[in-house]
Amino acid sequence: MNENIYSLLEFEKILNRIQSYVYSGLGHQLTEEISFFTDKNLLQLELDKTSEMKDILTREEYLQLDGLQDIRKTLSKLNVEGSYIPSTEFLGILTFLRISRLTKGYFSRLNIGSEYDYKLIPKITSNLFSDKILESNIDSTIDETGTVRETASAELKRIRITIRKKTESLRKSLEKILKDISDKDYSQDDIITQRDGRFVVPVKVENKRKVPGLIHSSSNTGQTVFIEPAATIELNNDITELQYEEKREIERILAELAKKVRVHVTELKSNCEIMAEIDFLQAKAKYGIEILAEKPLLSDEKYEIKQGYHPVLMQNHKRDEVVPLNFKIGKEFNSIIISGPNAGGKTVSLKTVGLLALMVQSGILVPVYYESKFRVLNQIFVSIGDQQSLENDLSTFSSHIAYLKKILDEADDKSLVLIDEICSGTDPVLGSALSCSIIQNLSDRNSLSVVTTHNSELKAFAYNHAKIENASLEFNNETLSPNFKFNIGIPGQSFTFEIAEKYDFPNEVITEAKSYLTDSENKLEDLLKELNENKQKYSELKDEYNREATRLKGLNSLYETKVSQLKANEKEILKKAKEEAKDVLQNANKLIENTIREIREKQNFSAKEIKESFQSQVEKITEIKKEDAEKELVEEMSEAEKKSVKVGDFVKISGTNSMGELMEIKDDHVSINMNGLLVKSKLSEIEKVKRAEAKKEHAKTSTIEINEGPVERSLDLRGKYTEEIYDMIDKFLNKSINNGLKSVEIIHGKGTGKLRTEVQKYLKSNPVVLSHRLGNWNEGDTGVTIVELSK
Repeated sequence: MNENIYSLLEFEKILNRIQSYVYSGLGHQLTEEISFFTDKNLLQLELDKTSEMKDILTREEYLQLDGLQDIRKTLSKLNVEGSYIPSTEFLGILTFLRISRLTKGYFSRLNIGSEYDYKLIPKITSNLFSDKILESNIDSTIDETGTVRETASAELKRIRITIRKKTESLRKSLEKILKDISDKDYSQDDIITQRDGRFVVPVKVENKRKVPGLIHSSSNTGQTVFIEPAATIELNNDITELQYEEKREIERILAELAKKVRVHVTELKSNCEIMAEIDFLQAKAKYGIEILAEKPLLSDEKYEIKQGYHPVLMQNHKRDEVVPLNFKIGKEFNSIIISGPNAGGKTVSLKTVGLLALMVQSGILVPVYYESKFRVLNQIFVSIGDQQSLENDLSTFSSHIAYLKKILDEADDKSLVLIDEICSGTDPVLGSALSCSIIQNLSDRNSLSVVTTHNSELKAFAYNHAKIENASLEFNNETLSPNFKFNIGIPGQSFTFEIAEKYDFPNEVITEAKSYLTDSENKLEDLLKELNENKQKYSELKDEYNREATRLKGLNSLYETKVSQLKANEKEILKKAKEEAKDVLQNANKLIENTIREIREKQNFSAKEIKESFQSQVEKITEIKKEDAEKELVEEMSEAEKKSVKVGDFVKISGTNSMGELMEIKDDHVSINMNGLLVKSKLSEIEKVKRAEAKKEHAKTSTIEINEGPVERSLDLRGKYTEEIYDMIDKFLNKSINNGLKSVEIIHGKGTGKLRTEVQKYLKSNPVVLSHRLGNWNEGDTGVTIVELSK
């Protein structure tokens, strides 16, 4: 693979961004040594692991790896038996052990009581070594500053206590001496300091012989000498000897601790490899979250990018400011020739294809629609820009040809070849001929090749070869500016004369230039222009059709959902009513049985009492039958009555038991209030029904409450795909109407204005929208559309 491919495709910027998310040198090294997977199974596994880590970080609490460091160099120092390391490095091992243990626990708990099933990452971390006893040994020996604790051994404690006592005694002696010489004006400053590990007092140089003792040093100016008084030499000697004892005891303690760590060096090195992978995976996952990336599908032949975004552009711009790429190659054709004007997006498209392929092959998630397919490659060849070699004294064209020779030598059916401005920099006719031959050669060996060109001969060449296809990017004929929408099957215009006219070239120069073209060349340009215009119109019609189809699908889905809800609620109410009626009847039967029993037991009832008792039971039973009968809301009606409906009538939707009050008739459509829920239907699909008068008032006051969450007055569409927004808008507007809202806002952002245009086009055709406008300066300006809803 070309050594410069990382810089040519700006892959280094991707790696730099990923490195900004790593916690340690462990993850940093893996990023530096990132693999280009050529084995499909290994590549799939790496993508699966990265995707699972992304899911974990998205759904769960963030993994905490603060303080993680690479301890491999430290561990290598322990290879020699009896050796030890500085106390501060033991602190690094302690931190590493703790993070390893917590990481293992974090992933092992993920699947407990979770609706998700994480398999790959927990399996990796299950092999992490942990030893709380070793942690405790280090922690009880080394404090948080990296100093050996006084409690590490009884001997160390004794030594340090003795040092403190003798130091205090020495300080008192020195303070007394310093006071004496200060009173005699022998001292420079009234402070006690240290030189060469010995406590000394500052004395003016002219008085140095007046203070008995050892001179250890002098000040930079030479005005002061530092003398260890003779009276304190013995105490200083004692302290120095104790300090040597302390040092030897610390070395013994550290050697003992190193022995305990040395036993687990192999496990700790294994932990380093595992934690390096975890650090690297979480960094890739966080980058994937940043650029809204997905795990694509892997294919053996097809290469198809759906809604693909250039990752570097995603790092610097909002999603709705970047035009996505839709691209395919590999099945029907294996070579694409992209043509069109300069600054039209050809090279950016070429780089997007290459960069996304390189990222996928490196196990990095990419900002594409999840159904995108990537062919597993062995090599990627890239020729972009001026690659002349000054070292080899090659011209631009010679360097280009040299690299094309390398491609022809090495490319196979597992290669992706990207060539910008193929064979430019030489005679156009000869360069075109050579280009055609190279493209044909690559196509014959089934390499995937994408080239850009300005040469018309290559457009005709692609048209005449089944495995080679033309492509271009949409260009606005009126503004002469690119739309960056990729079109396969249509060659691009150069717009040479149109651009010249835009920059006020003299008309006679342009007219003269056109006269040099042959009739066939003029016809070709006119044909391409007409083809592009028709393509643009077709694209707009297709978009409009897709919007309408999506809207209708959303409305149909919403209707079916509401009908299902009503049916479910109706069944539940009837079931409950039957159960209550059954209970009442059972209670009534018990009352009658009790009355009969009482009559039999007490024969002295009067005729009047017996009559009144039975009358009471009959009335209760009659009431039960009356309530049961009132459940039948719908009575038989004539066909004429069913069809003559008006606002206020009680109607039902044909073929269902869903009933409600007719609220509005508009052309062939109606709005029905079904227990507080506004349902849309066709006039031809409803029937008028009667209601029992006893239930009429009850039906008006009883409602079925459907909890749809809090009332939202705004809908945020920023960052959404165009295909997503239609269903979201429908659901939002219907919910707003049901909640009685008269005005709502839709947030689409400013960006390129594409999302705003789609939203406003869609609102124009929506029957529930009364009017809409862009927001005022205090409402979000052109990034917001205010919608007035019909009643």
